[in-house]
Amino acid sequence: MKVVFKPGNAYEEINCADFREYEHGVVLHDAQGYNIGYVPHEILSHIEPHEGEEVAFEEGQPPDVETDEE
Repeated sequence: MKVVFKPGNAYEEINCADFREYEHGVVLHDAQGYNIGYVPHEILSHIEPHEGEEVAFEEGQPPDVETDEE
């Protein structure tokens, strides 16, 4: 995954294998599960998967996908 953030005047990015979201930001992990960085929500722009990566969601679908369930 690529995590894009803006700590100042320019955007920066960090490649990571996984991340965990917490109240104040996201903690980034490498392929072995080690912490490789932290990005506060205030400067986080977006997180995008690399080509071929699958993104799993807790509810099974992205948050902005509407379902016909009632």
